[in-house]
Amino acid sequence: MAPLPSAPSPPELQGGGGAPAGGLTRREREVLALIAAGRDNRAIARALVISEQTVKKHVSSILGKLCVTDRTQAAVFAWREGMMVPQLPEAGTTSLE
Repeated sequence: MAPLPSAPSPPELQGGGGAPAGGLTRREREVLALIAAGRDNRAIARALVISEQTVKKHVSSILGKLCVTDRTQAAVFAWREGMMVPQLPEAGTTSLE
């Protein structure tokens, strides 16, 4: 059986000292990184090779653990807390692409 193609790696979240940021699991941090990168549930599901229903469950858990009411607040939390690692555009691309 041929190996599955690897999914693109999501932006990285940093949790200080190896501890999960905000009490989130590793997978929840991956989902939060993709939320903060502006991805919708379908894109998150594709990137992480999980169902959209599983993404919805992760999003609900993230919102509860962070005590926020929507995805935008969760994304702001990730950026404000320094959990996101900025990624520079690849050579030959612009931020408008």
